[in-house]
Amino acid sequence: GFFVLYSNPRGSSGYGHEFMYATRGQWGIMDSEDYLSGVDAALARYPEADSTRLGVSGGSYGGFMTSYALTHSDSFVMGISGGTVSDWRDYDTIYTERFMRTPQNNPEGYRQSSPRFNAADLHGALLLLHGTMDDNVHLQSTLQFVYALQKAGKPFELMLYPRSRHGIRDPELTTHLRHTMLDFILEHLQPAKL
Repeated sequence: GFFVLYSNPRGSSGYGHEFMYATRGQWGIMDSEDYLSGVDAALARYPEADSTRLGVSGGSYGGFMTSYALTHSDSFVMGISGGTVSDWRDYDTIYTERFMRTPQNNPEGYRQSSPRFNAADLHGALLLLHGTMDDNVHLQSTLQFVYALQKAGKPFELMLYPRSRHGIRDPELTTHLRHTMLDFILEHLQPAKL
């Protein structure tokens, strides 16, 4: 009963230099436009899909995109964000500065591309997931977003995975993760019972 759409928006690797660097200096803006264009195209192709029950999900950069989409659009009723970067000033400089330049050279780009600064604009239900030993996107990133959401009075759910890094690998924890995600999806995207 669910349609699933996978999207590789501008900025994704593997599609050439121009495509990959299209979002340079402002992550989230073009990427979100591409997400929404993809959704529009899918809805036009499958008119039986319910446009009032759209969700978005992703991990790592996809987690960032989920958090960004829910704080910059009202198109989605729910999102599941795993290992999200909520402030690009706190992420790996080798990766970030290749696309965003330094925070000193692009302060507005960093601010606009960091969901924690738009926590008050959260639309839809949000589930945050993070491994507590994540050495790629540090837990601090999710906790900064949690703090901003709490300060803004926004409800959300949080599930932490102890002894897990950037991606949950332990079989029992992976099962728990998938059940948690499924329960959240069913709660927020299931059609209303008549």
